This record gives sequence, structure tokens and C-alpha cells, in this order.
Amino acid sequence: MGTDADAPPGTARGRGEPRRDQSREVARITAFSDGVFAIAITLLALPLALPRGDGVEVWAELQRLGPSFRSFCISFVVIGAYWIGHRGIFLLVERSDRRLLWLNLLLLFFIVLLPFTTSLVGEHGDQRIAVAVYALSVAGAGFAAVGLAVYALGGRRLSSSAVDEGEVRLAVWRNLVTALVFVASLALLPLGTTVVELSWLSVIVAWWLVRRRHAGIRAT
Repeated sequence: MGTDADAPPGTARGRGEPRRDQSREVARITAFSDGVFAIAITLLALPLALPRGDGVEVWAELQRLGPSFRSFCISFVVIGAYWIGHRGIFLLVERSDRRLLWLNLLLLFFIVLLPFTTSLVGEHGDQRIAVAVYALSVAGAGFAAVGLAVYALGGRRLSSSAVDEGEVRLAVWRNLVTALVFVASLALLPLGTTVVELSWLSVIVAWWLVRRRHAGIRAT
């Protein structure tokens, strides 16, 4: 009697059911996620609209849109960074399971939420609650990405055993530093919302430090 080892690749003997092609499953997850990231980053631009009709004072309207444009730029960079981090994780992932799917959806939940919180801070950035909600939404995405990386790559659960430990640390830290910067910024709320928003720029320095710390890891 034959065994599973005798079966052709992609099939499972006994039950007569095809074994899932893991590379295709991972590719489907990545393609779906890329689409969500693309839609979210595009939706960021929707609030940036000038009134229609004659007699519009363009310069005055552009000045009015200043806070919204600033929040758009911040979120564009943040979503872009999370997409790069997500790509880095899935370049190492070779298999999938149900927990991976749910952790990935949790990350995408926060990514989809960002256009709303971006609009919120763009229109009401002088209110502490708006700034806090935005910072927490960005941090939520970061912690979700860290959970995804730790689950998928920790112990090489869903990756190749040949994956270097440094690559795993890089996948974790480049998402974690973003979350930590935005959470830490909330401590500055008593100093005013402008100070908090300016502190978000420190995430660029944090990214540079992570990149420098892991300079020996191959680019992903």
C-alpha cells in the first residue's frame, strides 16, 4: 500500500483531497493585502478638494487645506512604511494557516482605518482627542504588524528554517518603532497638539536607526 510520501506533489493520500499549494495561498494573501494598502493610501487624498465654481480664492483655500495636507503626508509615509514592512514579512513566509489570516486581517483593519483618522486629525487637529485617536490607530497597526511577524517568523513557524534571526528581528523592529513613537507621543499632549504632531517626525530618525542597526541584513 502506498503512503503519503508516494503521492504526487500537491495531493494528500487517504482523503482524496488536494493539498493546498502553500505558495499560491501566500501569494493570494499578499495580493489581497497589497490591494487593501493601495486603496487605503489612495483614500487619503479624498479630503484634499477645493470648492467648485467661480470666485474661488485658490490661495486661501490652499491655506485652509494646510492641516489636511500635512496629515495626508504623514499618513502616506506611515502607510507606505507599513506596506514595506508587510512585504518584508511575506518575503520570508512560505506557509499559511488560519491564525496568520486573522492576524493579517487585524493589521489591515488598522490600515483601512487610517484614512478616517487622518481626516479626523486634518480637520480637528487642534483637539486632543483627534490627535490621540490618530496616534493610537497608527500604533495599533504597528503592534498588529509586530504580532504578525512574531507569529509567522518566530520559531520559523511559517517560514523556512534557513531564515536568519537578524531578518526576523528586522521584520519586527521596523514595525515596532513606529508604534512606539506614536504611543510615546501621547505623553506630550499636555504641551499641545502641535508639539505631539511635530514629535511624529522622530519616527524618521527611528527608522534610520533600525536600518543602521540592521545594515548587515540583505535588503528586503
